[in-house]
Amino acid sequence: MTALTLGLPSTTAVTHPRGRLAKERFYTNTSVDKRLQRHFIEDIDSITMLAVIREQETGIPAGRTTREINVIGLEQSTNHPPLEVMEHIARTRDELTRHRSRILFVCVNGDMVRLAVFRNANVAEGLMEGSVHVGKPVEYGSARLRLDGADLDAVWELLCAEIILGSPDPTRVDRRIVSRTRIMRLTKEVDQLERRHAKTIQIGQRNKLWDELQAKRHELEQERQGEAL
Repeated sequence: MTALTLGLPSTTAVTHPRGRLAKERFYTNTSVDKRLQRHFIEDIDSITMLAVIREQETGIPAGRTTREINVIGLEQSTNHPPLEVMEHIARTRDELTRHRSRILFVCVNGDMVRLAVFRNANVAEGLMEGSVHVGKPVEYGSARLRLDGADLDAVWELLCAEIILGSPDPTRVDRRIVSRTRIMRLTKEVDQLERRHAKTIQIGQRNKLWDELQAKRHELEQERQGEAL
């Protein structure tokens, strides 16, 4: 995987072997616990800086909160995205750059690729903590990144919208992440209530579950309508 295969300008590419990052640099001489060290050692084959997206490479001005976007490739040893590894790398880089740098991860597992990003908390939009968000898996060579926006803030929002939400609409990404999470939770709760109601014989308990189910369905519908606005 390279910057060019991701559809990025050649000016952003970090050439091999300059882009190769030793795994040890991320957990040696830091406060990383043994569990996270084990994830680095056992879950990751290699870490590579694939591209650096800044004004000097792309002509896109730095944004108010985004000075650069680093694209980091992770060759996996396991089938599951290395969430803890990505979060540690992103948080460490975020602090070192005073919250002006963003990281987009390219997780490679055999013939499949997943793109991932770390979003900081945004309490105003309901996102109460920062976390890694992973996109759907695609075949190797099919992953593409689009740099579109008046500045790097706008570029980052678009990339996050496409990776996390599968949408070309970059507006209110954090609010929509929160809404999607609620919809997933409510959908699961509705399904559980439907199954419990179907299995319950006692009439009083069935009526109580029915009322709970209707209330939860209404809450789910309201959330879906709010997401569509």
